[in-house]
Amino acid sequence: MPFTEHKIQQKLFVIRIYAKISEIETVIINIVRKKIPVQFSILGKLAKNKGSTKKELEKTTTQTKQQLSTSLGQQFQFGYFIHPDIGSLFIAGHLTPTFLTKVDENELASLPSGLLGIFRGLEIKTEAINGHLTDLKNGNYCLIIRVERDLLETIKPLLKK
Repeated sequence: MPFTEHKIQQKLFVIRIYAKISEIETVIINIVRKKIPVQFSILGKLAKNKGSTKKELEKTTTQTKQQLSTSLGQQFQFGYFIHPDIGSLFIAGHLTPTFLTKVDENELASLPSGLLGIFRGLEIKTEAINGHLTDLKNGNYCLIIRVERDLLETIKPLLKK
């Protein structure tokens, strides 16, 4: 019996670090204008210091969600968690459920090795992961893009700061 071959597009994750959310917004707008089919997630610190009160954290969360709604649209997933080494972080976009999956009543990303495990699951190399975690500690933001391998060269020029 003859068979047919089905080619499945291979998707990969690209992570870029930016100092400001406004830089990420510009990148997202440029990619959306070109109608390139990708999925976006943004990971970053909510508060500059670890000792923020719950009220301060809620206020910052609301402000961050409003700011991101401009570039991600009104319908996007959003959540936050407390990482023991980095502090309070937010995740927005399609990877939100992955970061906030409950493990023994805690968010996966809030576990000491949770972020490392999530990035490894995205097939990011350990050296790069360590750099991304340092960038997060320093207050930078990670733009995580899921894209088909064939379109990678198309979006690369759009990722520049």
